[in-house]
Amino acid sequence: MSKSQTGNEKEIKTEAHSAEKGSLFNTNKADCITLPFGYADISKLTAVESVLSAVQDENKLKEISSLKFEKAIKKDLLLLPEEYNVFLPFNKNVNEKFDRIKIATDYLCYGEYSLYFVGVLNTVRYAEPYMEKIYLVSMKNNRPIDMKRIYLNYQGEMGFANYTLFNIDKNYIISLQDYEFTESPFKLKPLNKYQILSSGKFSRYYDHDGSYKDGEEQGIVKNHTKEGKWVEFKPNDHIDLQKYPEFTDSYTYLEAEYKNGLPVGKWKFYKLLQEYNEETGEPMVETRKKGKWIYTEIYKDGVLEKREFY
Repeated sequence: MSKSQTGNEKEIKTEAHSAEKGSLFNTNKADCITLPFGYADISKLTAVESVLSAVQDENKLKEISSLKFEKAIKKDLLLLPEEYNVFLPFNKNVNEKFDRIKIATDYLCYGEYSLYFVGVLNTVRYAEPYMEKIYLVSMKNNRPIDMKRIYLNYQGEMGFANYTLFNIDKNYIISLQDYEFTESPFKLKPLNKYQILSSGKFSRYYDHDGSYKDGEEQGIVKNHTKEGKWVEFKPNDHIDLQKYPEFTDSYTYLEAEYKNGLPVGKWKFYKLLQEYNEETGEPMVETRKKGKWIYTEIYKDGVLEKREFY
């Protein structure tokens, strides 16, 4: 499971830049944006034409740019180790040739927390840099608490592309819709919602309480968050394929546990056994079952304490 997307990383121990070095994060309440904000109709974008129209909408791109992405992050503050993920804590190793990563002046005010927009410009493949990723960073007392990617405009080879569009409603519920253009040629992924917990961390939000089940996960929802035991079928980037060559795909069968929407206790990851449709190559959800036990993660109050491989 992608660490930056689950909010399970340990809280940052490094303080943000001090005032004497130059304030990095704006604290002027006058710059708190009014909600809703984002792509209001993402749930209705179900066809190729409508998705591309939204992604290329100049007015919407200007609206996002109006957040004033003006302050560049120095190379000792942010780590970009993967194509789609940003890890906490902030560290180093940023493209030195360009002001690639910028923080917006405008931000969200949420009680005792401030939520900042961090934009990542693509400065490598194209002559004119464009906004490729946007992350929402939850902060309190100048310390980052959690981070979630809310926007993606990734252009790959051979016309392949991945997009994520977002909307934040007046109740601070964040809706994310992922779109994937491949050989298929178009895959519409499920719309997911997230909320900001009293801890400042991001957690999945569900519209209804009770039993929940789809092709990716199943468990009990309480107070709009995951509670108790869950079974999840998730992409996993912690598997060492050289050590475990039997993994023909990146998915694992996960037995997880949550309390108030945050990971707790022992999480067990197994190899996911599943059959595939011969014509489409898509996995057959009804054939999924648990395989070999690979590793365990131990959580306390939403924080990953230990990971053990077997």
